[in-house]
Amino acid sequence: MKLRLFAATTLLALASIASADVSLIDNEKTVDIDCSKDKEVSLIGNHLTVTLTGTCTKVSISGNHATLTGAANSVWIAGNHNTATLSGVDTLNVAGNHNTVSYKGPITTKVTKVSNPGTKNTITRLK
Repeated sequence: MKLRLFAATTLLALASIASADVSLIDNEKTVDIDCSKDKEVSLIGNHLTVTLTGTCTKVSISGNHATLTGAANSVWIAGNHNTATLSGVDTLNVAGNHNTVSYKGPITTKVTKVSNPGTKNTITRLK
C-alpha cells in the first residue's frame, strides 16, 4: 500500500514541476528565491541550499540532500535526506525518507496539516 501511495504522490509531484515559477534542476547550488516574484518552486537537484524570502505558494523537493529555509503555504518533500526549516507552512507532505523538517506553524490556516507517508522522517513543530 505504501508503494502505491508513494507512486501516486510522486506522479503528483512531477506534475507540479511543470507549473513551477522556479525549477532548480542542478546539483550543489546555493540560491535565494524571492517568493513575491516566484510563487512556486521546484527543487529537483541534489545538495541544494535554498533560502526563501517572503512566503511561496508551493515548494516541492524531489531531489536529495537539500536544505530549505523559509515559508510556503504548501511544502511537498518526495526526495531523501533533506532538511527543511519552515517559519510557516499550511500543508506539509513528507513522502520521501530520512528527511528532517521543523516548522513553526500555519500561515493562513488554523493548524498545519501534516502528512508523513515516508519512512524514518523527523517532523518537529517549533514553539
